[in-house]
Amino acid sequence: MNIYRLSFVSCLVVAMPCALAVEFNLNVLDKSMRDRIDISLLKEKGVIAPGEYFVSVAVNNNQISNGQKINWHKNDDKTIPCINDLLVDKFGLKPEVRQSLPLINQCVDFSSRPEMLFNFDQANQQLNISIPQAWLAWHSENWTPPSTWKEGVAGILMDYNLFASSYRPQDGSSSTNLNAYGTTGINAGAWRLRSDYQLNQTDSDDNHEQSGGISRTYLFRPLPQLGSKLTLGETDFSSNIFDGFSYTGAALASDERMLPWELRGYAPQISGIAQTNATVTISQSGRVIYQKKVPPGPFIIDDLNQSVQGTLDVKVTEEDGRVNNFQVSAASTPFLTRQGQVRYKLAAGQPRPSMSHQTENETFFSNEVSWGMLSNTSLYGGLLLSGDDYHSAAMGIGQNMLWLGALSFDVTWASSHFDTQQDERGLSYRFNYSKQVDATNSTISLAAYRFSDRHFHSYANYLDHKYNDSDAQDEKQTISLLWANRLPH
Repeated sequence: MNIYRLSFVSCLVVAMPCALAVEFNLNVLDKSMRDRIDISLLKEKGVIAPGEYFVSVAVNNNQISNGQKINWHKNDDKTIPCINDLLVDKFGLKPEVRQSLPLINQCVDFSSRPEMLFNFDQANQQLNISIPQAWLAWHSENWTPPSTWKEGVAGILMDYNLFASSYRPQDGSSSTNLNAYGTTGINAGAWRLRSDYQLNQTDSDDNHEQSGGISRTYLFRPLPQLGSKLTLGETDFSSNIFDGFSYTGAALASDERMLPWELRGYAPQISGIAQTNATVTISQSGRVIYQKKVPPGPFIIDDLNQSVQGTLDVKVTEEDGRVNNFQVSAASTPFLTRQGQVRYKLAAGQPRPSMSHQTENETFFSNEVSWGMLSNTSLYGGLLLSGDDYHSAAMGIGQNMLWLGALSFDVTWASSHFDTQQDERGLSYRFNYSKQVDATNSTISLAAYRFSDRHFHSYANYLDHKYNDSDAQDEKQTISLLWANRLPH
């Protein structure tokens, strides 16, 4: 009995491999065709027949392409996909990994990266690609790498913001105010053409006023691989080091909006108190960039675009006609950059008065850079040159002092030549300090303390003296102190 049992088991062991083999009876085919048909590929599970397939492509279970035509070809004893460089660019690989994959006969060679796995789901016509996370560019669930971005569709656009108010007291004259501002533009490929406009009309019992027009026209496009934006035309000089002004020319600057939210900078928060139903208008160099109706009481503007930099003019217009004006500085405080990151700005052109299309007979060039040298230390600096008449250079350091807060300090040197005077050379010193007080859930910030000697002129002041014959005194000392405290819910 045991012998038969052992024989039976032995037969099973021997027979099982035979049962896994797949055989096809070719007698059902025409005799003349049997020798011309190769069915060897069908005998093994998962083998892909050479040819072209229209498939979906997914990287680490994230779909990146639909209806992609891919050719499978024989390579030794297996069939592999031929993936072109355009599709590989959508994988979101780190630059050094992408550069290690050469292009051979219009197909990217992955032999140097055997850890990349390709699995073709023939039933669903989907190519699943597995790539080690360390080889992929930084990403989050709410952000995709630049290599996967699209330029958008061509088109014409126009946006507008309309505000109207009417004041009719029981005694005295009544008035009506209507104003509008916005942007018109054209999108073509990666290029964007924009014109900013604003219109104002005021009517009272004995007066009628109208004003407005095109404030500036400019052309820009993103450069995703550089994390930068190129701007041409009429724009504003935006700098964390030098004072701002309007000019016509070109600018190339790193754009933090191309970074994930977790890696971006910040925009200032503007607060105040409205006595009545009021309109808060925020402008830069005479150009309206934000407007909002607020009710009586404290208000906070916390949704400004974080790309706004420089001095912002804030006007609070009350319902009864009273106006309150003040300025806010929009700059990073302090000047700290993440380790290994470099932020830069290049600009060149001719300055122009605000709300004017005419340029001054002056050409300037500027550059500035901020480098995260260490985890807690950053270096930054810049140059601003304008012919032989104006030179300026700045150098600074930002330091995270951990529980003591963060501090930055910079020195700016400037040399100015005026037609009726000798050259004036001076220095300007600036401190920035910020600290979060966890015990009280508050932040104290010496947002800016600047001291300039009597011979120091910023470029904006230099232009004002030279072309506007201004005899106003330059600011020699400025200080801005902020204490913010969050109330519990």
